[in-house]
Amino acid sequence: MERNLTGIVVLDHSTVGPGSRCSQILADLGASVVKIGPVGGNRWSPPWYAYGAGRGTSSARFDLKSEGGRGAFLTLAAASDVIVESFRPGVADKLGIAYEAVRTRNPRIVYAATSGYGQDGPYRERAGHDINYLAIGGFLATQGLRADGAPAIPGATVADSAGGGMQAAIAILAALLARERTGEGQFLDVSTTDGVLALTSLNVEQFLATGEEPAPGNTLLTGKYACYDLYQASDGGWLAVGAIEPKFFANLCRALGLEQLAAAQMDDARQDDIRAAFREAFARKTRDEWAAELADADCCLTPVLAIREVVEDEHLRARGAFSVVSHPEHGTVEQVAPIIAGAQRTQSFTAPPAGTTTRELLARADLPEDEIDALLAEGVIE
Repeated sequence: MERNLTGIVVLDHSTVGPGSRCSQILADLGASVVKIGPVGGNRWSPPWYAYGAGRGTSSARFDLKSEGGRGAFLTLAAASDVIVESFRPGVADKLGIAYEAVRTRNPRIVYAATSGYGQDGPYRERAGHDINYLAIGGFLATQGLRADGAPAIPGATVADSAGGGMQAAIAILAALLARERTGEGQFLDVSTTDGVLALTSLNVEQFLATGEEPAPGNTLLTGKYACYDLYQASDGGWLAVGAIEPKFFANLCRALGLEQLAAAQMDDARQDDIRAAFREAFARKTRDEWAAELADADCCLTPVLAIREVVEDEHLRARGAFSVVSHPEHGTVEQVAPIIAGAQRTQSFTAPPAGTTTRELLARADLPEDEIDALLAEGVIE
């Protein structure tokens, strides 16, 4: 894996959510990420193994409500490249560490403000989590339904990871590239809900173009057609079928001995018949028997894997999808590897020991030792 961001210093105020997803992507690309926390460590932090713990991150603590702590942070910011924050809009300004305050000392700073709903608009100050952003962005409305009729809650943090974290990382990378041309940094307003809207754009744009409301079971990608659905095998396991293109659907029908149904793939009146035939066919063998038998049938069929099966999957293992992390307190464990493809995905990482590196970081930022000692004595850094 290419470490293309080696030498880039990122200060990250987040502990969970889109900000932390973003900073981990940057760390995986080679950036040095410093997690900024409060003196005393009274903020909630995720489990030690979450958010890629140990992959290029260190920590520092400041009392940002004090003049000394704020000044020390701004000194560190002056020697950094990127700031990621996830405060509610206006909070960073009240603390005196918002974009303009940092830009005064460091015009090259790329400042990403990640939030649930963005820096402006009627919802800007509302609290929320992944499920809320998926709700406002239209994602939940197109999901399958639970037994009680409610939209199903996705098993992944789609909003935090893809709607916010990845969008923020992309914006930061573009801003760093622009900085090479202009010498100037940028302020980036990253709304997680805006990101969810982009992820849901196929359904949103269908409605804008046709006036037809996408919902579970009424569009191609939400289960209207039998060629894009889930089927249960004889052992209770499930198979995912994504045979959208006619050639893949024909291949599936042929493999199941149902060639006569191939021509009816998009016939709305025949979907119940096709589903019934598919259910009967798939119920004759186990999930793994079907997965093995149809592996080379070119019909877009895969088994639905449990997490315990995901971590053992031969393809993911061959791709180097897991990294080894040595933690000073918890021993050696595996994590999902950086998503950037390459021969180095399976590299090992050593998580930093408990504690912070505030003194070392401020020394690198050319703050004199006696001033660092004074700040430590005052209790505004830790």
